[in-house]
Amino acid sequence: MKSIITFFLFISFSFHSKSQIVWMEETKLIGHVGKYEIVMKLAIPYGGANNCFVIGEYFYTSQKKPISLCAEEENKIYESVNNKYTGYFVIHDWNKRIGQMVYGSWHSMDGKRSYPVKLKVFGKGNN
Repeated sequence: MKSIITFFLFISFSFHSKSQIVWMEETKLIGHVGKYEIVMKLAIPYGGANNCFVIGEYFYTSQKKPISLCAEEENKIYESVNNKYTGYFVIHDWNKRIGQMVYGSWHSMDGKRSYPVKLKVFGKGNN
């Protein structure tokens, strides 16, 4: 009887866990988009129904409102606010060692604005 209950608990947990996304290989960065200071977290998602191969979030230190990040294609990490894409990052080699610099650019979705991005890896680990 114990093994049957354990089996059903395992199956129940498996179905429940598929709807959750776990962040793996998280990288924490701090730096600037143009002259604006930001803090960013990027990770490889594991599990859940998600079409992003890189997920994350960032915020401007002056506002502290998190902005979601998702890379659905190679070389572009899209930001979204209220489920609407508002811009994207092109960041090169973000999964580096602590202390290393990461460079790239940020672009508005309409293509009218772009800023250089300079970030420093300050932490690694899981959520």
